[in-house]
Amino acid sequence: MKLWKISSLYYGKITVPKGNLAAGLDPDLLIDFPYTGFLLRNGDENVLVDTGIHADHIVDGRAWGGCPAEGGASFVLDALAKEGLTPEDIDTVIYTHLHNDHAGNALLFPEAKTYFQKDEYTNLLNPLPTQKIREDFDPRTPGDLARLKHIYMFDGNLRLPNGLELYKVPGHTSGSIAIVVPTAEGRYVITGDIPHLGIALFPKLDTYELLGGECIPITPAPDNMMPYLFNSVIYDHYAAYDSYNLLKCLAEAFEPKWYLTGHDPWVINRHSFG
Repeated sequence: MKLWKISSLYYGKITVPKGNLAAGLDPDLLIDFPYTGFLLRNGDENVLVDTGIHADHIVDGRAWGGCPAEGGASFVLDALAKEGLTPEDIDTVIYTHLHNDHAGNALLFPEAKTYFQKDEYTNLLNPLPTQKIREDFDPRTPGDLARLKHIYMFDGNLRLPNGLELYKVPGHTSGSIAIVVPTAEGRYVITGDIPHLGIALFPKLDTYELLGGECIPITPAPDNMMPYLFNSVIYDHYAAYDSYNLLKCLAEAFEPKWYLTGHDPWVINRHSFG
């Protein structure tokens, strides 16, 4: 089995109060959180994780919660071009989940094998009222998926022949996926948005790295908020606790550096893993 190399891809950003994603801690601290994709390469295959937000979902420069944002297909294309690739070079697309900021540009990859969870598709078609209010799912996504030529919809956990491991981790959505990527350095876990940020798994961290590399002090979680930080976009707390406990077992070690989340700036700053 060949080992993988991981590159993080910058798909744009959204400027959000940290407290919105960190159980209310540091509510006045505004942070540019990236929309992140990942390119996985093993010399034979090019695998893309997530396709970012569709430009039409950013209205007057604002996205989720009315927060300033940038993104769209041009960002995805630019990110791939920086890696020397075009959409036609992508063999497989894996969706951590089908929210509007992770599956917005599916139609760029109509010929790729496309993986997502059965329960995620069910959630997409039958969103909770709260998910409708927040517009978590882009209404164009079911039609986009119907135009893809090679759908691999599965239920539960899956180990692919190429060594990638896909684990169902519900809580943020019904069918979120974490991806274990074996590299020469060790086992990285791509978490999607369960959790959005590493501080959800490691609540006692007291510094945070911004886009560009500056580190700033943040408030560690008090003991009564342990062991994990949840935010308002965790819809099933019971499932999320189970998912976080599973995540603890999957990486090379239970340390922040092994968890590549969907919106942490440091992941974009470092860019290469493995």
